Amino acid sequence: MDGELTVSVSGQEQKPLPWKSRLKRWITSGQAYLYLLPAFVILGVFSYTPTIFVFVISLFKWNFLRHTAQPFAGLGNYEVLFRDPNFWQSLQVTVLYVVFSVPIQLFLSLFLAIMLMSGIRAKAFWRLAIFAPYIMPMVATTTIWLWMFDNYHGLFNGVLKWFHLQPIDWLGDPHWILPSIILYTTWKSLGFNVVLFMAGLTNVSAELSEAAKVDGANIWQVFRHITWPMLKPVTVVVLLLSTIEAFKMFQPVFLLVGPNGGAGNAGRTLGLYLFSKAFGTTAQAGMGSAISVVIFLLVFTISVAQFALNRRDAVD
Repeated sequence: MDGELTVSVSGQEQKPLPWKSRLKRWITSGQAYLYLLPAFVILGVFSYTPTIFVFVISLFKWNFLRHTAQPFAGLGNYEVLFRDPNFWQSLQVTVLYVVFSVPIQLFLSLFLAIMLMSGIRAKAFWRLAIFAPYIMPMVATTTIWLWMFDNYHGLFNGVLKWFHLQPIDWLGDPHWILPSIILYTTWKSLGFNVVLFMAGLTNVSAELSEAAKVDGANIWQVFRHITWPMLKPVTVVVLLLSTIEAFKMFQPVFLLVGPNGGAGNAGRTLGLYLFSKAFGTTAQAGMGSAISVVIFLLVFTISVAQFALNRRDAVD
């Protein structure tokens, strides 16, 4: 009969569902979507709409201080941006931060997760010690680290003096600003990555590991051929989230070295450069939005590349 739904199970054709049953299913599905509608509306208003608006105002010479019509600039903001040496310097600092901080966070969090999942003593204490920095307010933690980085009374220079070594101007020397920021952000975000890896390790087959050990495999061989391949999905997630956070980094630098990125702008990332353009004395919101679009395109490109590589490895 036309318009009737037939269902085949195990090769046997079943009787078509009555129209009342189909109508009931449609109503039930509609109710489910109706319950989700408020969440979609909130997400659209507070997430998607501002994102689209950023793309739009990046095409205008938008200025928060101008109360008249905002002139259309087309790709003019991007042209000015790519000619600005400060943009390229900020991009260089950001790329350096990503290249060094992301691998350090990845491998260190994996190592700590393996240690916590092993027979280490006082697991509860170490889990709390590793995860606590992640949930602590950044303003509070940066205040503590500013004391630790202090030239005269800080913890790090105190240790160096105890070993009769020359003190370091951690947040004043352009050569040490970025390593200091990497040290702090690694400590701050390590706990979240460790939790992700610990969740992934629970899915690693203990039977396979034991069988490999019985066959004579050492710890490294078990990790390389069993643990690591089964952790690849989690590793991709950690790598992706760490990369996104690294490209967006703003608050730690602002709190540690100020809005200019410290001496010689050695810590001025793209996030800090965006802040100075959009919310500085010139209030160039159009230029700031153009920087946001560039950051989005960089993160999007890297994310697509990471997923493509992971998918290719899965197929192989």
